[in-house]
Amino acid sequence: MKITGLEIRAYSAPYTTPIANGKYRYAATDIVVASVLTDEGLSGHGWTHGFKVVVDTLESLRERILGEDPFSVERIWDKMYLPKVYGRKGFETRAISAVDIALWDIKGKAAGRSLNRMLGGFRDAAPAYIAGGYYAADKGLDGLRQEMRENVAKGAKAVKMKIGGASIGEDLERVDAVREALGKDIAILVDANNAYNRLDALKMGRELDKRNIYWFEEPLSPDDLEGCAELRRKLDTPIAVGENEYTRWGFKQLIDSGCAQVLNADAQVLGGITEWKKAADLAMASHILVAPHGDQEIHAHLVSAIPNGLIVEFYDNNLNTLKEKMFKKHLRLDPAGTVSVPDRPGIGFEINFEALEQFRVYPATESGTSASV
Repeated sequence: MKITGLEIRAYSAPYTTPIANGKYRYAATDIVVASVLTDEGLSGHGWTHGFKVVVDTLESLRERILGEDPFSVERIWDKMYLPKVYGRKGFETRAISAVDIALWDIKGKAAGRSLNRMLGGFRDAAPAYIAGGYYAADKGLDGLRQEMRENVAKGAKAVKMKIGGASIGEDLERVDAVREALGKDIAILVDANNAYNRLDALKMGRELDKRNIYWFEEPLSPDDLEGCAELRRKLDTPIAVGENEYTRWGFKQLIDSGCAQVLNADAQVLGGITEWKKAADLAMASHILVAPHGDQEIHAHLVSAIPNGLIVEFYDNNLNTLKEKMFKKHLRLDPAGTVSVPDRPGIGFEINFEALEQFRVYPATESGTSASV
């Protein structure tokens, strides 16, 4: 089997109301899909979040993968990883991720096995939490409570909310409001998205210790490993980091620094499934748990495949405005608050390109404009 083509499509769907976390603001969901074609008629699809840099990088990677055996993921990854050309970290690595995920999709389809089975098949389902709790105009405490109650009504036994975008006092009111709304049996995760300096992270962390919080995610800059390690030593609440880290070497640094009990390794960011498995194995050797950031259609397979997989992040259409359109079948929460991995070949979720067409921004339409609404 040989690779004969790489098709690249990008889509964008705006939020009705832009959302924000502790440091960043989002106006739309932007996704790039890389489709790898073969001479045997089998194709695989991988996707990541982003747009222009990802597309440009994928266009330049096309010639590097043509003619390769799609099963040779290590050789292809090595050919794509050119630090002097693309840099060692960033949106270019997300492009590599999309291609690598597509290759694993082909491998699974050719073998007639799901990604979960191909990667280890440790279990058939994994715990999940619904991500949310963003800041939005006119949301308020009542809106936050309602959102979290709706998430629990969907089957969630764990929810995540944002902090760091308001004062510590105001954010603690928000955390307390969610706890009051959900009761003591629902796990609450908080995510600061790099918003705090060391002093404020410690102040907030000590307050979170009093509130039985599941984890404190990205309290500091992703580059402040020393500060995060110090924070971990001083707090009882587990620290989770890694959604902004890349490749096995980046995760080795995280692990060696002792900065977290949980790594949020994202296969759509760090370099694909090939690199994700290396990062997860490094974590397992150091008794560290892995709870990926990113889309559940991919990461449910990965968390369920390994012994040190902790929990799956779950997005609904409120956070990913393309979610309901993108797939012909959808992953839903089980009544137990888990996600069951589909036992279908490859990723197991067929992309609905026809439904996505109205959101296409690359390639441009014949008129030269995007198809986005």
